[in-house]
Amino acid sequence: MSTNFDEIMTLIYSIESHTCTASDQEIIQKINSWIPSYTCPTAAEGYFMVVSTVLHFRPQLEEALLKKAVEPLYYLGLDNAQDILSWIKQYQLSTGGYRSRKSGLQWLSKANSRVEHFEKALCYLRDLE
Repeated sequence: MSTNFDEIMTLIYSIESHTCTASDQEIIQKINSWIPSYTCPTAAEGYFMVVSTVLHFRPQLEEALLKKAVEPLYYLGLDNAQDILSWIKQYQLSTGGYRSRKSGLQWLSKANSRVEHFEKALCYLRDLE
């Protein structure tokens, strides 16, 4: 069963307000079953909006959630961490519908320190092929 946008935003609001009762596994499942767009650029923006916000509050989910966030970028041909970090820099300036929330921007501002986590997510995607 897929997650819709309203369910994703309810999840985000509850995480931000510290009222979320969902387990880590439930959060991962909801995000993994959400399709923000059928185009890779917009899907990447949607996933990074959600994942960056969640990871600000639940950093223990980083390995699981980065796999999903990086996936549309990988399919766009961004196959190394430096390319992902360059995309993130541009995304932080985004004014589109899936622009990052304040807490997400805080997490994204530290993306350079997560190179190995992005590489691990990319390796996971390569192994799926």
